[in-house]
Formats: sequence, structure tokens, C-alpha cells
Amino acid sequence: MPRADKHIYFLIGLFTLFRLIVAPFFGLGCDEAHYVLFAKYLDWSYFDHPPLVGWVHALFLNWLGTNEWIARLPAIIIFAVTSFCAYVFTLRISGSIRVSLWAVLALNSSFMLNALGVMLLPDSLLLPLIFTLIFIAEKMEHEKKTSSFLLLGIVLGLMGLAKYTSILLVPPLILYFLIKKRFDILFSFRMVLAALIAILLVTPVIYWNSNHDFASFRYQGSHIFGNFHPNISYFLESIALQFGVYSPFLFIIAFYGFFKSIRVRNDYLLLPVLFGGTIMVFFLFTSFSERLLPHWTGLFYLLFIPLGTYEIIKAKARWKKVFLHIAIAFNLIVLLLAYAELAGKFFTFPDYQSPFRDIYGYPEICQQADTLVRKDKSEKAKALAVTHWTMASRIMVYSIPYRHELFVIDKRRDQFDEWQKKDPIGYDLLFLVNHLENVDISSYALCRQVELAGVQDLRLNGAKVDTVKFVWCRDYQGLKP
Repeated sequence: MPRADKHIYFLIGLFTLFRLIVAPFFGLGCDEAHYVLFAKYLDWSYFDHPPLVGWVHALFLNWLGTNEWIARLPAIIIFAVTSFCAYVFTLRISGSIRVSLWAVLALNSSFMLNALGVMLLPDSLLLPLIFTLIFIAEKMEHEKKTSSFLLLGIVLGLMGLAKYTSILLVPPLILYFLIKKRFDILFSFRMVLAALIAILLVTPVIYWNSNHDFASFRYQGSHIFGNFHPNISYFLESIALQFGVYSPFLFIIAFYGFFKSIRVRNDYLLLPVLFGGTIMVFFLFTSFSERLLPHWTGLFYLLFIPLGTYEIIKAKARWKKVFLHIAIAFNLIVLLLAYAELAGKFFTFPDYQSPFRDIYGYPEICQQADTLVRKDKSEKAKALAVTHWTMASRIMVYSIPYRHELFVIDKRRDQFDEWQKKDPIGYDLLFLVNHLENVDISSYALCRQVELAGVQDLRLNGAKVDTVKFVWCRDYQGLKP
């Protein structure tokens, strides 16, 4: 296999530089902020996800401080490593430096994968680990060293600490060794050792759940085995969303790579096909009962955008190569425009239709809330309140300098119930109600008195991005029936 070419370091470095430049210029999204809070409330695990994303955040935030750039630095570093892994992966299959460089370029032009390369989600952590898993499995076939089995256990354990759906990768891994008839590997004492290491690493998740009525397991199980009422529109919406967010061109390239890989008799492609097929089939099946979030299938596109690129380049048909060049050029232009807009915010959008609505204005909202709380004359205990967790995650993060308590007042059980140790009954709650939620607090909560304390328009280039109402609920006594 050829050695890594110096151009790969330049290519990865260029994309990494773009991400580092853009990272501090837009606010945290709801999921991003939620995982930042994991670092602020360190625990063995959490209600909705295993703990690794919070632990990784803590390594950076607790030493370097809390801001957008630091919060995004881990994801940027992880995706740089992922890009190099993709280069090695494609190089081992193609034997061509040129093909491998094109594969990494295509991968880095994907819209959704760029998001995972800037915003640290549990899925971001799985990206380099799946390549590592493939590399380890290949090495185990050629030399059954104990160190490879130890590494396998560590990687599987880290995946389990990153995301529950990583368990989907275990059956195809077992099936791979069965198909290859490597019973000497699969049923060896060292494989048992690898399994024990993986289980040992995920004991924090088991421990947390055992102390919380297995809340996380039940929550995740309800997503999969809950109310399964097939809805074809959910399925079609999920496909359409993937088509858009990975880019239409790369969607086609990825599936082209997948189906070509199935037909090609290449032992090295078997494990990616088993991994990618399992992931896609599972999530497409669940998309009949709930709308699929596009990053859930990220591992499929991570594996098959490079493989689709490889298959197109080695094809004889010239039009396929032209298609690839147009695809990557189009994606890169759109991506650069998106990065420029994120940093500069040049365009004006109609009122309340800005794509920045979820990532704009939260520092100003929290500053205004702090002013209202401080100047209020009531002697009762005061706190901030919201009616939905997505707003709560941003308010909690951007309120850190002000040290105000925040309550999520709803009927949904989630992570905030674990963090909210106090009972809000009897508090004077300052509700923050945005334009999208537009909740009437007097109809929503039992209050001795409801007072509108202020209205804040969040504007960008003269247009309203959002409007937030600050509403006092005096002597809160619970939700209305």
C-alpha cells in the first residue's frame, strides 16, 4: 500500500482551518448546548445518551472555558482524524493516492458531515471509531495478536459510551467472521476477553441506569419498540431529508458505492457493506414510525461516499467522472457560501423565517432576563423558566455567567428533571416565550398573577429573527390541567 501523500495533510488542514475560523461566529444549537451541559453536570451517564460526549466536552471546557469556539474544537479535531482515516481506508481499497484524495474531498464537501465536523454530537465520536473497527478486524484476520483483541474491546466500549445505537455494529461484526469462516477468531478466549473489556467500559451507563430506574434504556427502547404505526409519509420525508442534507449528488454517489460494493467480490468491502447495510436498514425501518434525523445515518454516508467516489473514478464511462466533478464543485461552492453566511450573516430573510433563528440572540435574551430579575422588587425566590427543553439548553448555557436557576415547566420527562433538584412551586418564575412557541402563560400555568415584563425583538439586518416575551408567573403553583 502506498504511503500517505503530503497532499492529504494540506487538504485536511485547509478544511480544518475553515472550520476553526467559522466556529466562533454563530451560537450553539439546541443539541450542542445540551451536550455542553453534560460537561457542566458530569455524571456516569445521562437520560438520553451515554456520557462520552459530555466527558470529551469536559476535557476542553473545564480547562479552557466555555464559548462557542472551545465547544466546537473537539468536533473539528475529531473530523480531521476521521478524514485521515477515510484516506487510509480508501487507499487500502484503491491503492491510489489520487482516488483517496478525491474521496476525502468528496467526504468533506458533504453538508451533514460538515455539521458533524463542527458541532460535537454523539455521532461525531463514532466517525473515526468505525474506521478503527474496520482496521482492527482486518488486522485480526492476518495476525491474531492479543493486542488486536484488546483494542477491539476498547473501541467497542468507547462506541457504547458514545451512542446506544452503536450496538447495531456488533451483529454485522459477528456475521463478518462467520461468513469468512473465522471461527478461530470468533470463538476464541481472546474474543471473550474483548467482550469483557467492552462491557467493563460501559459499566458507567449500566450503573447510572440501575440507579435511575433504567430510565435511559426505557427512553431509547420507546423510540424503537414504542408505538409502531407505519406512516409512509415519515419514511418519504426521511429519505428526502437525507437527499438534501448530505447533498443530492453525494446521496446518489453513496448509494452507488453501496450497491457496487455489494456486487464486487472484495473481502475488504464486506465489513463496510455489513455495517452500512445494517445501519441504513435499521433506521429506514424505524423511519416508518418517526421522522428520521439525518445524522443518525451518518456512518453509512461516511463509508460509502468514499467508496462511491472510488467506483466512479475507476469506471470507464466518462460521464460518471464528469458527474463526480460537478458534484464536488457544486457542494464546495454551496459549503463555502454557507460558511461565509454563518460568519458574516450577509443575507436578509423575511421576519421569523431566518435559518439563524435557533442559533441567534441567546446571549442577548439571557442578558435581558438577568436585568429583569435583578430589578424585580419581589421578595420571593426567583428563577427563569421555559416551556420546552430545546430553548432550555441554550438558556442554561448562556445564563452561566448570571447564575440564575432555570426550570423547564412541561410534562415531559427528560434530562432536565435530573438536573432540576428543586421544586419550582412557590417561585416567581420569569417565563421566556419565543415567537415559535408563543405559549399563553396565563392558560398554561397556575399563577397568582401573570405580568408581561417585556418584549425583545431579535433583529438581523433589520429583519426579525425572533421575538421573546418575558412573562412573570407570580407564586407558581403548577401546570393547569
